[in-house]
Amino acid sequence: MNVIFMLASLFCVLFITTHFANKYVLSELRFTYPTIFQGWQTLVGVVMFKALISTGHVENLLQGKEWHDCALWLPGMMSFLISIYSGSRALANLPIPVFFVMQNLTLVFRATYNLVFHRQILSVYSYLMLMLSVSSAVAVAKTDPQYDPDGYFWMCVHVVSLGFFDIYTSVMKGRLKLRATERLFCCYFYSFLVLAPCSYFLGDALEAARFPYLYFTKFYLGCILSGVLGMLLNVCAIRIDELRSVQSLMNVNTIQSVAKILCSCASLSFYDMKMTHSFICFIAINLVCCVGFYESTSHRRTQLLPINYSRRNDDQSSLESSILSVDGSQKLKRHELQQDMIHADLI
Repeated sequence: MNVIFMLASLFCVLFITTHFANKYVLSELRFTYPTIFQGWQTLVGVVMFKALISTGHVENLLQGKEWHDCALWLPGMMSFLISIYSGSRALANLPIPVFFVMQNLTLVFRATYNLVFHRQILSVYSYLMLMLSVSSAVAVAKTDPQYDPDGYFWMCVHVVSLGFFDIYTSVMKGRLKLRATERLFCCYFYSFLVLAPCSYFLGDALEAARFPYLYFTKFYLGCILSGVLGMLLNVCAIRIDELRSVQSLMNVNTIQSVAKILCSCASLSFYDMKMTHSFICFIAINLVCCVGFYESTSHRRTQLLPINYSRRNDDQSSLESSILSVDGSQKLKRHELQQDMIHADLI
């Protein structure tokens, strides 16, 4: 339990610092060249994976895997690329709390997946939290005093691609032979291979050469921190998810929702944001309802686990009792047969 708490605290710290570093480079320094920025982050991810493998902190990746195993993950890599590109464009134009509120619309994709594929109907409390999250997100967009159409457009692309990524990951969980770290490495490597040439053909490389902060230390420091912290954040999330699958403890989505609240509150002290009373209320409702939704769904799953185990134990005990009864009847028949044979011999 202490390990989970430490990892959750580390996840929150990495989550806040990663988004602060990305927001600083994208909004404060106005480095709005996502092919270069995201290409740099994915390159850092690939290099750090190689460093972690060499130090023994991560097992060898893609060892003994076939090409068709990676080909099955190709839609996931494509949606990952679209999500990080669109997310970078959206975060450059939207405040951090608004970015998190719109990102919480992926709850609809999760609920739809559970309903269609697992026939899992939401409880009344979970359904109420979902409806409040969706309605408050729409209200935030309507009452935003800094409404930016370009930012909201890329935010819609980010939400759809991120929702498809979550659904495809869940659907292919039993078919993919790749571990979570291998899937993340493939996403990083594929994104870098695509973004590197795109930065030249889309003209971002030529425009970035005239960037006013190109030779400033704060620019390189922000880029390095964004890449390293983002990689560590994803690895920490994978570790929490692995521990949860073994010990059935905290859900990484619940921890991320709490980290969004902390990051949103902290961003108000560092970044300028126009606010109204209704605007702030809708943001608070959305972030709190997201925590309630994930907490209710994870609590419901943990409640179902003892029932399944009890059924399994009952079935096992009934099977053992039936086997014992069969063995006992066979022994009784064998004993009676031996007695008859002895009786025949005596006669």
